[in-house]
Amino acid sequence: MTFSDKRVVDLLRDKFVPAWESVAPVSFAVFDLGDGRTVRGTMGGEIAIYFCRPDGKVFDILPALHSPHATYWAMKRAFEFYEKTGATDEAIAAHHRELFAQMAKAGVGLMTPGIQRSKKAIGVRRAASDKGTAALGEMTASKSMVRSPETVVVVEPGGLDFYKRQVHEAFTKSVPRTPDEWKRELFERILEMELKGGEFTYDVDTLAPIDIVED
Repeated sequence: MTFSDKRVVDLLRDKFVPAWESVAPVSFAVFDLGDGRTVRGTMGGEIAIYFCRPDGKVFDILPALHSPHATYWAMKRAFEFYEKTGATDEAIAAHHRELFAQMAKAGVGLMTPGIQRSKKAIGVRRAASDKGTAALGEMTASKSMVRSPETVVVVEPGGLDFYKRQVHEAFTKSVPRTPDEWKRELFERILEMELKGGEFTYDVDTLAPIDIVED
């Protein structure tokens, strides 16, 4: 949905030189239903948009998948910053230092109750004693899928400021880096995504039972 939006596509085509890189192999969970039947799905996964200078050094990042509106404005602001400053090392540091200070002063991007609940739920899923149950949680809980008449990913709002605050802070503590040099800090620490891949097969008979709660 985001990368088929006309505003995003037009801005990307007119002002940027796009490139795509997979930072880790995709992880798939396969559930053996017996009689040769299986169910296969993607486990989690996350993206980030790096805005780079011609030398490959990153001057801004949009972490995680967001709505077309949020993505468009992040791209527009990144391009305007580059046009105005050339994204020199000094300009990058000053830019992120100022934005981080603004967010800190206004109390923006802090851990909210909603984010706390989300992180707690993720932790519970990942800590499940049965790995198949954990994998099923990763498959079903990261984004909402709607199929009518085509598959659409519905992005949950509310996480942009939380992630951006951490990105601004990270920029204030280091010199400009390449996407590869950013990879572990961004994906493992900020987005909390394991950089692993492969196909994992689970026996459905081992899955934990569904909790049934009666009011």
